[in-house]
Amino acid sequence: MNTLDLNDAVFIQNQQIKTNSLKVAKIFAKRHDNVIRAIENLKSECDSDFYLLNFEEVIAEYENGKGGTQQAPAYNLTKDGFTLLVMGFTGKQALQFKTDYINAFNQMAATLYNLQHNPNQLHIGAKVQLNSGSPLFTITQFNHDEQGIIQDVEVIWYTRNKIHRETLPLQCLTLDQNNLIHQQTLDSFWSAIHNYGLDKLNHSRKPHSIALSLVNLYQIIEGLPPRPQLTTALLNSHQPHPVFMQSNQAVSSRLTGKTCKCWVFSTPKNMIEHRGE
Repeated sequence: MNTLDLNDAVFIQNQQIKTNSLKVAKIFAKRHDNVIRAIENLKSECDSDFYLLNFEEVIAEYENGKGGTQQAPAYNLTKDGFTLLVMGFTGKQALQFKTDYINAFNQMAATLYNLQHNPNQLHIGAKVQLNSGSPLFTITQFNHDEQGIIQDVEVIWYTRNKIHRETLPLQCLTLDQNNLIHQQTLDSFWSAIHNYGLDKLNHSRKPHSIALSLVNLYQIIEGLPPRPQLTTALLNSHQPHPVFMQSNQAVSSRLTGKTCKCWVFSTPKNMIEHRGE
């Protein structure tokens, strides 16, 4: 066995990524009772708080080799618990299994991150920083695995007129708070526009174009964000929302036949439904 199936090796429990002693025994071809003994020996060797955080005694169900299943004591392990346990496993094959197992933990961490975060909030150009704190980075590229899960991202940042580039694991990054507020504002705004009816608000006569009069919007739609907050967010409107093109553009309205000042956005054709143009 050279690679680990992600679903078989690790799992998510209470927003934590874990494996269990039965899986470890199976993958490393060891007797389960010996793995249990190794885990229980660690209880007297490591800090008690660490042990309680990373080793959880459970009752697990497993195939008994006779076509049925039975229950037995087992342990759930976090990545740190697993790493400590397998330090004593030796041999070339064991080393490969350790590497594959840790890769499985890392892949599941990326999956968990993707599940916890609205993927629409992560986009090319988004401002992010390390969870532990860092300068702001700008996302320039996403790198996906074969299942389409984002594994890591390429970012850039600037110091003294010099551009730096780095590839970082997705789970190490968090959105800049201002970026997150802008994204939430955009989500709320475009949801309100589509709920009211884009066709009733779009002044543009051009295909793939949206022209909105903010003055008009604040008169007819309740609950819009404060105008300074909204205009700042609209300057950063991007896919999957309509993409910002220009503000305060004079537009000959298809709705009124008059010229009005509008914010203009480009958008895929299937997002616009003009009637009676």
